[in-house]
Amino acid sequence: MSFDCRCPHVPYSARVFDEAERYFNRRAFLAGAAAAGVALLLPIRLRAQEVVTVLRAARLFDGHDLHTPGMLVLRGDRIVSMFAGDAGSEAQVVDVGDATLMPGLIDCHTHIASWVVPSIYMVGMFGQERVADNVPEAALYSIRNAQVMLRNGFTTIRDVGGGAGIDLALRNAIANGFILGPRVFAAGQALSITGGHGDSNDTPDWVEEDPNVRMGAISYGPYGFRELVREHVKNHVDHIKILATGGVLSYGDVWDIPQMNLDEIQAVVDESTKFGLRVAAHVHGDKGIAMAVEGGVNSVEHGTGVETATLAHMEDRGTYLTPTLWALDSILQPGNPNHINAQSVQKAEYAREVRDEGMRRAVASRVKFSYGTDAGVFPHAQNNKDFAMMARFGMRPIDVLRSATFGAADLIGVTDRGELAPGKLADVVAFTGNPLEDISLMEQHPPLVMLGGKRVDVTKLST
Repeated sequence: MSFDCRCPHVPYSARVFDEAERYFNRRAFLAGAAAAGVALLLPIRLRAQEVVTVLRAARLFDGHDLHTPGMLVLRGDRIVSMFAGDAGSEAQVVDVGDATLMPGLIDCHTHIASWVVPSIYMVGMFGQERVADNVPEAALYSIRNAQVMLRNGFTTIRDVGGGAGIDLALRNAIANGFILGPRVFAAGQALSITGGHGDSNDTPDWVEEDPNVRMGAISYGPYGFRELVREHVKNHVDHIKILATGGVLSYGDVWDIPQMNLDEIQAVVDESTKFGLRVAAHVHGDKGIAMAVEGGVNSVEHGTGVETATLAHMEDRGTYLTPTLWALDSILQPGNPNHINAQSVQKAEYAREVRDEGMRRAVASRVKFSYGTDAGVFPHAQNNKDFAMMARFGMRPIDVLRSATFGAADLIGVTDRGELAPGKLADVVAFTGNPLEDISLMEQHPPLVMLGGKRVDVTKLST
């Protein structure tokens, strides 16, 4: 395929967005989806009533530090305090026992929307629910993608390259309470150069693509990319994603060579900043990483092979690193279950070696980490695998958890979540045991998921 993450890098289409949003918001659509086996709830408003709830557990991680025992008082959709005396006699008490309460997790690098393709028979390496040849089917699959991540305890996700408006429509449907899912920050289409990581370089000339769903938000030069940012602003994206280098699975390019020029990156950052949007950069190879950091991006996504000097520059500028570790390892699984072509597997083998060296340098530095997985490269239900992988590179478990809570919230620019403190959103999860002693516990489904102060019945979520 023509891009590393095997996710939808297709342009925003007003027609597709309207069609997807219409399907998401119709009661008949929801009922039909449930009948078809997709785990949806009937349209409900997620805004909690002013119910007071006391959560008890053996311990509590507040996004910064661990406290024992764990106690949290919620009123409606907000956190009141950590003192049971603030609850009153009418409060509902939920005791999760030997578990750790923590803020709802945040995945800063996902691809939630399934990909609309000319023919699913042309895409043999995608799973059945990652591609569709029509918008309604892709919309249904995208709901499942969102719900399996919520089931893992991720109450907020940042989508960094979406499918022709489906990601934005799904974001709105969740926010409006028509569909149960994590809170979504959507980027729309990632920005790419002609023939770059987001272009459809492997599509034969005889394949006729719908111009509304073909790959790539393609432009060239600073003013061309400024115009793309403005189009994204018009479509109400939450942030901007650029594809600054090639990718491991890109067709016909070198994975670690810069593709965007410095003046183009600077133009994207300048235009985005003017509209209050942050910029995430897909980058592999230190030369491309250094250029993206110099250009002013807010986060380096993947960051494969980052060198010491570049890490120092990231520290000075406050640039986050989102390492997406399992995404690369998922390509190299024994037996090649994802049917990756031999050339891409060879690139991935070398990329992993370079990545490991860079990660060890990054962990030894003072660079800020944000948890992100590239869910969509692999099944979304596996977006909890990066916790243990980050720890294997020497990160302290508490720092890994910080990267998925307060650090992640800081990256995406929100102050109402990512920590358990008075006035914050009552997005709370609990994981059995003490993840600070055994970080692999984060790969289990949490026994408690609360979204806006309301407990989520995880048995009704997709698996």
